[in-house]
Amino acid sequence: MRNGEVKIDFVIPWVDGSDPAWRAEFLEYRSRIAANPSDDGGGEVRGATDASEERYRDWDTLRYWFRGVERFAPWVNRIHFITWGHLPAWLDTDHPKLHVVRHADYIPSPYLPTFSSCPIELNMHRIEGLEEHFVYFNDDTFLCRPVGPERFFRDGLPRDAARLAVIPTERVGHNILECLAVINRRYDKREVLRRHAGKWFDCRYRLSDMLKTLTLLPWRFFPGFRDFHMPQPFLRRTFERLWCEEAGVLDATCRSRFRSATDLSQWVMRYEQLAAGEFVPVGMGDTGLATLSEAGMPALGRDIRSGKYAMVCINDSNAICDTEFVRRALVDIFDNLLPEKSAYER
Repeated sequence: MRNGEVKIDFVIPWVDGSDPAWRAEFLEYRSRIAANPSDDGGGEVRGATDASEERYRDWDTLRYWFRGVERFAPWVNRIHFITWGHLPAWLDTDHPKLHVVRHADYIPSPYLPTFSSCPIELNMHRIEGLEEHFVYFNDDTFLCRPVGPERFFRDGLPRDAARLAVIPTERVGHNILECLAVINRRYDKREVLRRHAGKWFDCRYRLSDMLKTLTLLPWRFFPGFRDFHMPQPFLRRTFERLWCEEAGVLDATCRSRFRSATDLSQWVMRYEQLAAGEFVPVGMGDTGLATLSEAGMPALGRDIRSGKYAMVCINDSNAICDTEFVRRALVDIFDNLLPEKSAYER
């Protein structure tokens, strides 16, 4: 990189939920859950299991993720594209910055096959050639205007926003609770905030965020962290450290074929960086979070085209009735923003 900057990789997982071979394997393991709900198919009893097909729905927007990276973050060192084995027909796998990574290439064999994002994410540090500094993207997070490497890393540390929160009551809160249990076992909340006060109360944060942290100061433990659901910068050594020191709980999660309420997620890695003070504060005003819906497409299109956000996360929703309408509208929005093919396309 120029000016002595660190090399920064991007990592993105993707699954083609319509692939016949993938579906056959998925349905085989899901049928085992139906036959024995207490067994996730891997021989481990794990609690409530989520094997819903909406988790694997494809909105035909992946090409726009690559177009956004090429146009708005051309400085990226390498893109590690994680896949079960299938590939988009349009993807040019000969692109010099593209590294196709199959699950079997980096996830230990006892954890395979997996239909949970947790083992896919928690083992990212094992990807061959992955740089120490990398940004993890879900396939529903997109770049929408130019960003520099300093938006993700400064002084060799990830850029992030630290804010205390109370965990949500919906089902995902169970996974967050598991992550918090690890962090609260490892760190004393009051000592963390005393030692890194300047990183928890920074002028780049919204006043409402700092006030929320203040209201939760009396709690002796971490009640939760605000999760922004945006491209997340990580240090590879964070994963290595937790796998060395918390191998038992990480191994238990990775042996679950489908996502379960007792799993750890990649949030535990982010929380570790926040609690250890291994981050540089950044404001999150350049990010936008939207949930897909038929009625919300016009507003989403306006926000993306206006350049209001550098990054957006577009959450799927089980409430969508007309999926084809939403798919067409979403493709139209991104095609308007990024109409030109990228070098990652054949």
